[in-house]
Amino acid sequence: MTPLAAIVCLLFGGVQEDDPAGWKEKLRGIRPSWGRKELTVFLDGLRFTVPHRPDVLHGGLFSAGERLTFFEVYSLDRHTSLYVVWKGEDSNKGIRSTEMVRFADLKDRIDPALFEAVAAIHQSPSAQQGFGFDPVLLIRAVNVLQSMGKEKAVQALRAYGKLARDLTVEERSKHVVDEYRILPLLRLLFDAPPGGPADFGLGVPDVTPPKSGTWPLFPLSSPQDVPFMVVRGWQTTSAPRSAEEHLRTELGPMRAEPLIPRITPLEAADQLIESEGWKALGLKPGDEGRKRWQIRRQALAAVSSVFTLLREEESNDCCVDPTEVQWRAAITRAKAAGIAWSPEIQDFILGR
Repeated sequence: MTPLAAIVCLLFGGVQEDDPAGWKEKLRGIRPSWGRKELTVFLDGLRFTVPHRPDVLHGGLFSAGERLTFFEVYSLDRHTSLYVVWKGEDSNKGIRSTEMVRFADLKDRIDPALFEAVAAIHQSPSAQQGFGFDPVLLIRAVNVLQSMGKEKAVQALRAYGKLARDLTVEERSKHVVDEYRILPLLRLLFDAPPGGPADFGLGVPDVTPPKSGTWPLFPLSSPQDVPFMVVRGWQTTSAPRSAEEHLRTELGPMRAEPLIPRITPLEAADQLIESEGWKALGLKPGDEGRKRWQIRRQALAAVSSVFTLLREEESNDCCVDPTEVQWRAAITRAKAAGIAWSPEIQDFILGR
């Protein structure tokens, strides 16, 4: 199975029906008086864990006319989300409205010949998503686009950027359309990614970029074809550059081969943390611990369909990195399990 066919199957298997899982009926139990806590308990009773897809996809506020809209988007399954608008900033005031949404709802706004590739781009992580970055979703999108050739790939990237520009702020919010999903893809798809090291045009990164040549793909790194994002966030100093501006630059040749991870993501995380590029970041002890934890979280997200930490491999406190002894135990167990990349299903599997 080709990468494109594999990911089309992953994204759209069973999606021909409008609501094959019967979510419309299940969601009738939502009460307008509920706050975030009650809604989460209700949804957790209906949902099942979806690897590579967080429970909360997006949230925040936007301005529509004179009114501020406070919202959250909850994942229901691989294809379906719940868009919730709160009555105010305090969710305890209750729910103003709910809507079941799918990316496929936007299909009539995209060239049919490009839709599957655009959908793969939409599933990939944004340059602004360093905390919830999932390497597998980026690998899948890179491989879909690489299999299309440069011309078609650029067309698909431009189509996603145009979609983001053409949607209203509410449509972008509820469908979680983010043009900056394009930027990590450009870093890995082309030999001469635009802008130079660290210049995503999003502001000042939360780590100091290393000297030129030390980390060519910064803020990404791809040891053994497992991509990681080292920047968690950006301090905005001016309006960010649009993704289309990046696409207008000279991109260079497209990568010749798909991404095929050759070791477990846990081992790849260690290779990054022990690299010369990592040392060149000049992280202070406290910052290094947080960054190490961020990269290891990404590694665990990559293998989430087949591997999770055991209780004895985790620290008891939130946001605390497992001890080195715990992490070494996890790596040993992951290697013994035979975790390997499957090009056929575009995910990590056990016992390859």
